[in-house]
Amino acid sequence: MVNALLTSDKIASVAAALVGQDLGLAGLVYRDVDRDLGDGSGDTVKVRVPGALASQTRGVRSLDPLIRGEIREQHIAVTLTDEVYDQIPLARGTLDLDLVDFSKQILVPQASAIVRHIERTVAAAMSATPETTTITYDPAAPAKTFTQIRKALRDNGVTAETPLLAAVGSSVYGDLLDAEALDGDTVRGFRVYESTRLAAEEIVGFVEQAFALAVRAPIAPEGAPYSASVKEGGFALTHVRAFDPTIGADTSLVSTLIGCRAMPLAVDNEDGTVTLTPHAGAVRVVTAA
Repeated sequence: MVNALLTSDKIASVAAALVGQDLGLAGLVYRDVDRDLGDGSGDTVKVRVPGALASQTRGVRSLDPLIRGEIREQHIAVTLTDEVYDQIPLARGTLDLDLVDFSKQILVPQASAIVRHIERTVAAAMSATPETTTITYDPAAPAKTFTQIRKALRDNGVTAETPLLAAVGSSVYGDLLDAEALDGDTVRGFRVYESTRLAAEEIVGFVEQAFALAVRAPIAPEGAPYSASVKEGGFALTHVRAFDPTIGADTSLVSTLIGCRAMPLAVDNEDGTVTLTPHAGAVRVVTAA
């Protein structure tokens, strides 16, 4: 007997939450997540760049007319390039499981497969950042490189209030440990994340807005007996359960649409204008000689 409580919307919500909480590199970058395409067209998502205003002044006793400002917003297009999915057959009796067991046996491996693809996609975008060759590296004093990266980001227009992040390869992380340079997970103001998806000698210092991951849940097909598109836990996906007559069993399909790209840094010029500067929000250093 099929578990009547195991509805597709509940399954989809659990799957989305599993993906969202398991993101590594992708959890560090800006995410534009929704259940449908919304603002944009076709496979394009428009990421909004906040506008800026300049303050005005007049004398304390002045009756000069007030000057009205105008907010001019900009948008950056992120193209959805991949439908990332996993489909597996459901063995007999699987649908009699409660949601906890179904999550462990079915959704966790399906969510993990999607996470791995997304992590590779984000890592590829980070590694495509042009290399900065003017920054030096000493494996015995690796923290000094982060000081130089910090200055480069500030010179690019990153404000002192903006949190700094760094993704590093295994060799760099090892150097940080050997030099006892880490204060918890922080070095020179950067929150450091080790990733084996980057080259072992690679450092990418960046701000959250330097990369954008757009996520949209495909529209739930009306012809499927159980289907739902949800946004949950910082992620969006669609779950479809349907009978496949070619194998004589139900299947579980989890899918999402994603696109990732490097974003220009939005620099507020404090005069009511915003300048978009390519690759200014990330500095990439390859430490190998």
